Amino acid sequence: MSTPAAPSAPVTDEEIQSYQRDGFVRLEEFFSGGEMDVLREAIDDAIASHRDRILGAEKGGRSSDDYERVFNQMVNLWVDCPAVKPFSLSARLAEAGRSLSQCRHVRIYHDHALVKPGGQVSKETNWHQDAPYWPMDPLGSFSAWIAVDDVTVDNGCLHFVPRSHKFGKQPPIRLGVEGESIVQKMKEQGYDVAAPATMEMKAGGVTFHHGCNFHYAGPNATDQPRRAHAIIYIPDFVAFTGGGEAAGAGSEMKAGGPWDHPLHPIVAGKE
Repeated sequence: MSTPAAPSAPVTDEEIQSYQRDGFVRLEEFFSGGEMDVLREAIDDAIASHRDRILGAEKGGRSSDDYERVFNQMVNLWVDCPAVKPFSLSARLAEAGRSLSQCRHVRIYHDHALVKPGGQVSKETNWHQDAPYWPMDPLGSFSAWIAVDDVTVDNGCLHFVPRSHKFGKQPPIRLGVEGESIVQKMKEQGYDVAAPATMEMKAGGVTFHHGCNFHYAGPNATDQPRRAHAIIYIPDFVAFTGGGEAAGAGSEMKAGGPWDHPLHPIVAGKE
């Protein structure tokens, strides 16, 4: 039986080794059913109020109806939705991630609710990496993905390719464009890409995945939305590379410098 990695870490040595080896790990029943009721209601309220996809962006970040068929994404929900803040800034969740990544401290990059619509309008989320879209370097940033609803193959659960983070950061693919796939591109270049692992979970389960891990979510074939809430974490050794919005703080930070900004507080560990 595995023992805790540290007194305050809600992960085991075995889970840390699994994350380091495969680039992802699944933690079942991390949050309670009651907690997910709260988060589910908060996300539904944000949708009902027509909350912007990206605060401050032109047209609220809703530039493509086609992309909305992949998922309705709402970034930095924690800054204006008080009920979401305890989840996005959860010290327990962040400490689990800090322990998995073996860093000194982690900051939040941003959170984002991910609501995949059900029925005929739903589209798959292409096989991709996250790191190519983030203005940060060196590699090491990662995401926690909370299943707010039960997630299955039928409603668009995540799939991860074990050890794919070891390929490093690849050129970005065009998300929302049919046929685009980082897995296919790597195979065409002659790389041996492992078979994917399917991440079905009950509501309250969490997965962590490295920013270079190849991952995918199928379309939601059910008649109900599939709600998830993800938080991206920045380890202490990762610097801002400049450019981009940086979740609303790009113009207020220096390229090559730390993520020292009120929108990116330390959520686990020490300075």
